[in-house]
Amino acid sequence: MTAPDLNVLQQWFQCVDTDGSGLLDAKELRQALDIGGLSYTLAQVHLLVRAFDSKGNQKLDLNEFVELHRFLDAVQTCFSHFARGGSRLSAADAQQALIHMGHRLDGTVMRAVLDRYDTDTRGTFGVEDFLRMCLFLRTAARAFQAFDTGKRGTVQLSLNQLCYAASYLA
Repeated sequence: MTAPDLNVLQQWFQCVDTDGSGLLDAKELRQALDIGGLSYTLAQVHLLVRAFDSKGNQKLDLNEFVELHRFLDAVQTCFSHFARGGSRLSAADAQQALIHMGHRLDGTVMRAVLDRYDTDTRGTFGVEDFLRMCLFLRTAARAFQAFDTGKRGTVQLSLNQLCYAASYLA
């Protein structure tokens, strides 16, 4: 995935904004991703929308679309770098790649994340696995930040708050 300039992204956005609303719903975003050579199920695209929708309207505006594009580009670039030309990351490389993406987790939590996304239990991760990990960690960080209003790095949650936050995780 290459990083087109803002004008190209704006044209791309307008091309798939079929209703002219200035917002992309999941179906329109899926079409945009297909045009860009990225094939995702509608369920996967809904997760992308949820992760980048900052207004809670289940749609992406142009700025959110650009942010999503930059995220997908960064994930692909990072994966390619740490996979060293291969198609899979070892667990150690996946951990380093996640750290490179800004996700510094303690060892136990990192292991839990890696285990969750090692769906074939081979101890290696393809680009889709790595994308899902990055998406999960991004949405988890956003959910946490919503409760960490004092920016202390720690929160206290009720069960209702935990369930609410978890419902938004990719």
